[in-house]
Amino acid sequence: MKKSLLKKPMKWINVGLASAALLVATSQSMTEVEALNWLFPDNSIPEEQQLTDEDIDMIREVYNTIQINYIEDLEKNDLLEGALKGMVNAIGDPYSEYLNKQESTSFDDSIVGSFQGIGVQFMSQNGNITVISPIDGTPAAEAGIQPNDIILEADGQELTNMDTNQVVELIRGPEGTEVQLKIQRGSSTFDITLVRAEIPIISVTGEIDEANTNIGNIRISQFSANTYDELVEIITNLRNEGVERFVFDLRANPGGLLNQALALSNMFVENGDVIMQVEESNREPDIFVGDDQAYGDFKVTEPYVVLIDNGSASASEILAAAINENTDRLLIGTTTFGKGTVQNITNESDIGELKLTIAKWLTPNGTWIHDTGVSPDVTVEAEALATALLLNTNEELVSGQSSEFVQSLSLILNTLGYEVDSQNYFDDRMEEVVKQFQTDNGLEADGIVTGDTAQALNDQARAYLEENDVQYDKAVELLLEEDA
Repeated sequence: MKKSLLKKPMKWINVGLASAALLVATSQSMTEVEALNWLFPDNSIPEEQQLTDEDIDMIREVYNTIQINYIEDLEKNDLLEGALKGMVNAIGDPYSEYLNKQESTSFDDSIVGSFQGIGVQFMSQNGNITVISPIDGTPAAEAGIQPNDIILEADGQELTNMDTNQVVELIRGPEGTEVQLKIQRGSSTFDITLVRAEIPIISVTGEIDEANTNIGNIRISQFSANTYDELVEIITNLRNEGVERFVFDLRANPGGLLNQALALSNMFVENGDVIMQVEESNREPDIFVGDDQAYGDFKVTEPYVVLIDNGSASASEILAAAINENTDRLLIGTTTFGKGTVQNITNESDIGELKLTIAKWLTPNGTWIHDTGVSPDVTVEAEALATALLLNTNEELVSGQSSEFVQSLSLILNTLGYEVDSQNYFDDRMEEVVKQFQTDNGLEADGIVTGDTAQALNDQARAYLEENDVQYDKAVELLLEEDA
């Protein structure tokens, strides 16, 4: 059945369920189980899986035993929160969690407004805190944190098997303060110190290509509450400045709100084209189609290409797949992250609210891209330098050391034209090359990488990447070929 977002009461977007107060009122004339079944009628739950009066008595008995016998006084809501978190954790799904009030506020801040932290989205995968993607322009992105990095520790506290919301509390903090992370990348581990910053939720930026003034470069960094309006404004402004074709950059876009993904996808497809399918438990997929009345009639009519990479996840994959399977426009870059599930925020109470995976989303042709991702039409690997870590200005890299930071130093030096042979060992040749770099840049030529030397290397590496984006260059080349 074909649907649009506004024509289907989508409980998994933002529709709360009945309150606990209603349960108390009804339970005066019903058993607790009957009241629950009245509030949440769902015949799809097998009878043997439904809660019984004995189940609820068992839960009450454990609660009462703890309250009566534990050696310290306990708050009722703390125990209830623990029970609710434990129930959701038992699912074993990295995207489902029970959020207390503070955690709910942090989650909302990441979609609307701003927050203070390092700017990285992650999930708990097999107990590991795994990076989905750093947010563009944030300390995490500038430091070189990459998708699929594992965050082992924050300020010396082990994060393995920790609730993701506890991890958020450890990593976020006041602007200007530092957090030290231990990162695992492949078989290597290393420490990195980041300075927290204000992370604004500005999801769309745009500029005119310097060499081709009729090409607009539009970066969509996430799907937040205002992304559709921001994109309409950016495209309109660029059109007024003479732009006639676009590069839409979804690289390192970790996703966000589903309704925004649908609204943006509608800009690129015709009315009636399938944008995506949503398959809830034990149901046939619902099909969502282009619908200008539901999503808005703003359309991208100019030639364009889309950039993707392994940090493009969730909502950005919905948009990329909708374009890929409905149009002849090209996806350029590398295969996306592969998050093919939908979460709903619901069951709000005085304790918190539930974020639960309630559906798979499928591409227009019915493919589930979970863990496999969306493949580009034209594969272009990023510059090797893009994988380099930010050098730490407060620590020293000296001859005789071997680490991920030495490997990044080697990569930076080679890219900037200072040839070194070793990849991850600071040998005599690397020391001489560092001295040459220092001499060329008016720095003390002591062969030690720290302070001003580390900062100069970082600055020149960033400048190089800004000037040498091979994926973007390929996108522009393919746009220009359409005129040939």
